[in-house]
Amino acid sequence: MHHVISLFLIVISSASFASDIVQLSPDQIANIGIEVAPITSVTESQTNKLPARVTIPNKSQRVISVPQDGVIEIMLVAEGDNVSSGQDLVQINSPQILSNQNDYLNSLSRLVRSQQEMQRDKSLFEEGIIAERRYRQALSTYQQDKSEMTMYLKKLEMAGMSINAINELKTTRSLNSSLVISAPTDGVIMKQFAIAGQRLAAADPLYQIAELSTLWIEIHVPLDVAEQINIDDHVTVCNKTVEGQVIALGREVHAADQGVLVRAEINRHTELLTPGEFVEVCFIQQANQPQFEVPRSAVFRHDGIPALFIETKNGFVYTPVEIVKDYGKTLVLNGSLSPQQHIVISGTATLKAAWLGLGGE
Repeated sequence: MHHVISLFLIVISSASFASDIVQLSPDQIANIGIEVAPITSVTESQTNKLPARVTIPNKSQRVISVPQDGVIEIMLVAEGDNVSSGQDLVQINSPQILSNQNDYLNSLSRLVRSQQEMQRDKSLFEEGIIAERRYRQALSTYQQDKSEMTMYLKKLEMAGMSINAINELKTTRSLNSSLVISAPTDGVIMKQFAIAGQRLAAADPLYQIAELSTLWIEIHVPLDVAEQINIDDHVTVCNKTVEGQVIALGREVHAADQGVLVRAEINRHTELLTPGEFVEVCFIQQANQPQFEVPRSAVFRHDGIPALFIETKNGFVYTPVEIVKDYGKTLVLNGSLSPQQHIVISGTATLKAAWLGLGGE
């Protein structure tokens, strides 16, 4: 302790003061342990950590429902399974589909007959054997039968029958009450709402499927921070290599926490996130004026004002600054600084004491 005090007194007595400059010899700098480093300019900064929740975009999730009344025979996939478009999900037994199939086959038969009659009357009319009115009547009947057949075909499609199954029905004319429901898109089974043997009515849910290549992060942001956020601002998920962009800013302040909802979209590395989990995020904002990142050890306070020492050829210059962001080990500053400068990052306290002892207030 006596050695440190003696060294400090030597520095005070031998350093020269001019304005806000502390001049030290190379030996004094080495003895005090002063270290300098180049200042780093930054073009963007991060906000403090904020809580957020991972959600699935509305457009990326679907509920698969039963198209017809029936009983589930077998569930072919379960929660957590990956499925591809067209993959079979569930098989049900639906007596109602038998009636729809029969209506479709009857409409096909009527269409064939009316088409034959229309073509025959057309030939007779062109030969002048029958009046035009009779041909027009046959044509109208054919068009009505065609529309009716199309309607029954659509009912089968809406009931969940695939084109291949409908073509097989048309060829074999064999009714089948089994109905297979397929995945409309690629995705992951998020929820299963029914079990085998369960009787369901039309529109009852079977599965929820989600496509997870894109996810949302919903953040409740304090109002004063939300006012500084813009669409397309970047968001980073803490402790994960995941970044996204702001796509929506809420217009309502929530009563519970006086926060505003901000939604960001994630398109890359979504496998590192799980829908429903809570995470911490930071907004990355572009600086509207020059900013610089320095180690915390470089900054001290004098009369409540943060400052640092800049190395010059004439000595170390006291320079007040403004702290913009506090990241713990580093600080982001505004001030009369430039990337070409070097600042004191070690020995700052002793240098401050020397500066104060030589004339600083």
